[in-house]
Amino acid sequence: MRQAAQRYGRQPLRGGSRQGRVTTGSAIPAPVGGWDAQSPLQAMPAINAVILDNFIPRAGYVELRKGFAGHATGYVNPVETVLVWRGSQNGTDESFACSGGFIYDATLPSETLGSPVYSGLSSARFQWVNFANDAGVWLIACNGVDTPISYDGASFAALAITGSSGPITLQSETLIDVMDHKGRLFWVEKDSLRVWYTGAQAIQGTANLLDLGPIFDEGGYIVAQGSWSLDGGQGPDDFAVWVTSQGQVAIFQGVNPNDATDWAQVGVFNLGIPLGSRCLLRYGSDLVILTTDGVVPLSQALNLDRAQENLVALTQKIQNAFAKATQRYQNNFGWQGILYPKGSLAIYNVPVSELNRSEQYVQNVQTGAWCRFTNIDAFCWSIANDRIFFGARDGVYEWDVAGNDNGEAIIGDLKTAFNYFGSIGSLKKFEMLQPVYRISYEIAPAIEVLTDFKEKIPSAQPTFIQPTGARWDISLWDQGMWAPSTETRDGWTSVTGIGYCGSVRLRVEVEPIIYIDLGVDSSTSLAYDDVESTDIVAVADYERSSPVTLEIVAFNLKYQNQTGGQL
Repeated sequence: MRQAAQRYGRQPLRGGSRQGRVTTGSAIPAPVGGWDAQSPLQAMPAINAVILDNFIPRAGYVELRKGFAGHATGYVNPVETVLVWRGSQNGTDESFACSGGFIYDATLPSETLGSPVYSGLSSARFQWVNFANDAGVWLIACNGVDTPISYDGASFAALAITGSSGPITLQSETLIDVMDHKGRLFWVEKDSLRVWYTGAQAIQGTANLLDLGPIFDEGGYIVAQGSWSLDGGQGPDDFAVWVTSQGQVAIFQGVNPNDATDWAQVGVFNLGIPLGSRCLLRYGSDLVILTTDGVVPLSQALNLDRAQENLVALTQKIQNAFAKATQRYQNNFGWQGILYPKGSLAIYNVPVSELNRSEQYVQNVQTGAWCRFTNIDAFCWSIANDRIFFGARDGVYEWDVAGNDNGEAIIGDLKTAFNYFGSIGSLKKFEMLQPVYRISYEIAPAIEVLTDFKEKIPSAQPTFIQPTGARWDISLWDQGMWAPSTETRDGWTSVTGIGYCGSVRLRVEVEPIIYIDLGVDSSTSLAYDDVESTDIVAVADYERSSPVTLEIVAFNLKYQNQTGGQL
């Protein structure tokens, strides 16, 4: 037998021969599990993402976020608070921008700065609440350096609040925080552990002292307060909560601190250091606290030691990134959490550079998945009329309404988890990639397959171009466009990469398109590629502010798989 094999030249196959290569097809799901800044790269779930910037994870796909547009602009000083009065009988909220020493009406869109509705302020950083009594609905606000103010639907006015207890006399301008707890206003005195409370249903008048100094054994001062409803309403399970600069949390039950039968201390607990005076957020029936240990639900954290808080933190999946942010930016003004029900999102503002640059860590509250927003330099956030606004260096802007960021490109960037495709020990040569997506405009993304945990930004420049009729299977990659369609699009393109595991890195830049009305109808216009351009891109029937729809469903891959040796 051996002689016959030698006679005909047949030899055993050697490891690494080309005959061992097998072309295989597989898929990487869209990273609907969201941004993962906690799992080891080698063990990250396939539905998670190493990078997910400006893509929102939804159930079944990830979508490019919408942009923002100017709402009330032209301000000289930055807007550090957006107040909202919700007392109108027709249900329309009124918004006010606090900028420099003034308050301006920001309810209606405007590109010019009008006259202030209130002036003479020393700080634009207010804490505020809406409060209803028999006289109407009031917007109540204080900032720790000016006399507290109110708004009744017609005008702003200073409040007269007095109080004393033994040698302690209240100076009303030192009141820095206000909350409504079961029909009574509670006020925090700046840089102290003292709380003052006015009479039931009263917005001003004589205040009584609630001195919390004796129960906070680590000192510091009160930075925030909130009303916590375990039953989701205004029932008997409502608690008053105070948080100190040292991370201690005091909880009381009752209505009137002046009545020993109607007021009781529940306990004092130790949590992480709070992040600024806007660190508390009502989250359903719960309160969450932004701390250096993460975003922590009060209902779960109280039963744990501080070292275990990360086990219940909402930010557990991005804990490493959140921890780095708090180490670097902890003392910057601008930390804030806000719920955006219309988008099913919880947005946590991260002030990278105070009153200059910010980013947002964003959670889909339905799925729990995270992403990050960049290029939204917000100093504060508010919800009015079910729309979301933020204060910036020159005014108030509305997010979630435009196809670009006030004329600047939206840059979407994602990097999927590395995937071994079921074969850790097999070297793979990646050859073809098929993105599966839904899109409303043509784009040319930059996309690559990365291997073996390498970090690389795609070399091609991502672009956005108005639809011109180019089609996926006809246009060249990085020169042609993903064509618009109401249906899921697909098409294969060549990629390169050799390694044991692979990840898809995609960047897309949605460039602003400027429209000039032709006077034909409400939508027909000339389209220019930027503000300063004189080159006409297209004559098109597109709504001027229409956001770009880009939903990524999956990435299909083809690769050669050789189990017997190197490729």
